Amino acid sequence: NHVTLIVDNLEEACAFYEEELGLKALPAWKLDFPAQFYRINDEQQLHLAEWKDKPSFRGHVCLQVEDFNTIYFRMKEQARIDVTPWGKMRRLPDGAMQMFIRDPSNNLVEISCQPGAEVDPAIFEDEEHYND
Repeated sequence: NHVTLIVDNLEEACAFYEEELGLKALPAWKLDFPAQFYRINDEQQLHLAEWKDKPSFRGHVCLQVEDFNTIYFRMKEQARIDVTPWGKMRRLPDGAMQMFIRDPSNNLVEISCQPGAEVDPAIFEDEEHYND
């Protein structure tokens, strides 16, 4: 149904998930802490809750995106790609791409695409972030 990520600045987190990952906001329940809900697909949601907390180093949520290339180039430009917890970006055995990024609250987010999705050849030349 949903996954909840703890963020330390809800406004900044909302801007990231809306502007960078293209998620659509949903009405959040009336809670005793700041929160925002997002539609991932027809059955799944992402809930952001503002709390002071320590994010996990390897724990993550995975979002499958339609346009891996655009998100890769934006995340690289913003220095959000994180290769330390799970290694460099890679093409998985089924053909899907996989990379890990950090959101503004330092939550780890895996970004993947459908197997067979078109991948910009420049991505495979990024030795800092790609592992063949």
